[in-house]
Amino acid sequence: MQVSTRVRRLAMTTVATVTALSLAVLVPAPAQASAAAREGTTRVAVAPAVVRKLDRLGLAATPTKGADAISYEGTVAFRFPITDIANRGKTIKHVGGVKISAGHTYITVKRFTIKVRQGKVAATVVANGDTVGRVDVFNLRASHRPRLGDTRLTLTAAAAHAINHTFGAPAFDRNDNFGFATVITR
Repeated sequence: MQVSTRVRRLAMTTVATVTALSLAVLVPAPAQASAAAREGTTRVAVAPAVVRKLDRLGLAATPTKGADAISYEGTVAFRFPITDIANRGKTIKHVGGVKISAGHTYITVKRFTIKVRQGKVAATVVANGDTVGRVDVFNLRASHRPRLGDTRLTLTAAAAHAINHTFGAPAFDRNDNFGFATVITR
């Protein structure tokens, strides 16, 4: 599913790439951290303002291998499978990612790791085919829109700079709200 020019259509049909929840909401109870609960997903509902901004800039956001995108609460949500829960639920690793693109220019953010103690989400960042490395891309904050997610995700300075630099548009700032995350373990 592509998110950009299709965003408006998706939004009209109940739609529209990376946290009060205290951080405890992200932390599964010790019993849930068992091997059986290591499967699940993290759903990230993109903030509607971000969807509008991406659309206005002509940027498309698509899930990468392992992830998918769904319509959710009037916006788009990406779902990332959980591959490992460690450190008593303080570290949650995922597969899949999001590719933000405009023509042949793109940035891919993948293999997210929620670092609860640090209040950060790290990811591998690739810009136009060059691996930038593992970077903290989101800060975990209290959600003011619990219907969208338990935790608000705000952009780190590095993430905002990477997007702005890659697309030559100073559209994002440090601490901009990107979306809302909910960890769902089985």
